[in-house]
Amino acid sequence: MDALQLRNFRDFLLLYNQISETCFKKCANTFLTREVTSNEDVCVSNCAQKYIHANHKIMEIFMEVQPIMVRKRIEEINTTQAALEAQNQQVTQNSQ
Repeated sequence: MDALQLRNFRDFLLLYNQISETCFKKCANTFLTREVTSNEDVCVSNCAQKYIHANHKIMEIFMEVQPIMVRKRIEEINTTQAALEAQNQQVTQNSQ
């Protein structure tokens, strides 16, 4: 497994564990029986679906916004680089 696949798998497991813990805390109300009650089953299903849907929405928005953010960051770097080059030229001219 390369580093990117390992990181993606780790992120997936982290998200899965967070959803599992959150939904368990919300839906497991009683420990009187070993079986999962129908109410708990429905609750866990709805809870997990909500988190999965929210995660998909966040990823959609991220995919739309990320290229814009990268483009702005590149423009900032180019502007900063141009200012530094101008400053270096000015220093060079003043020292001659």
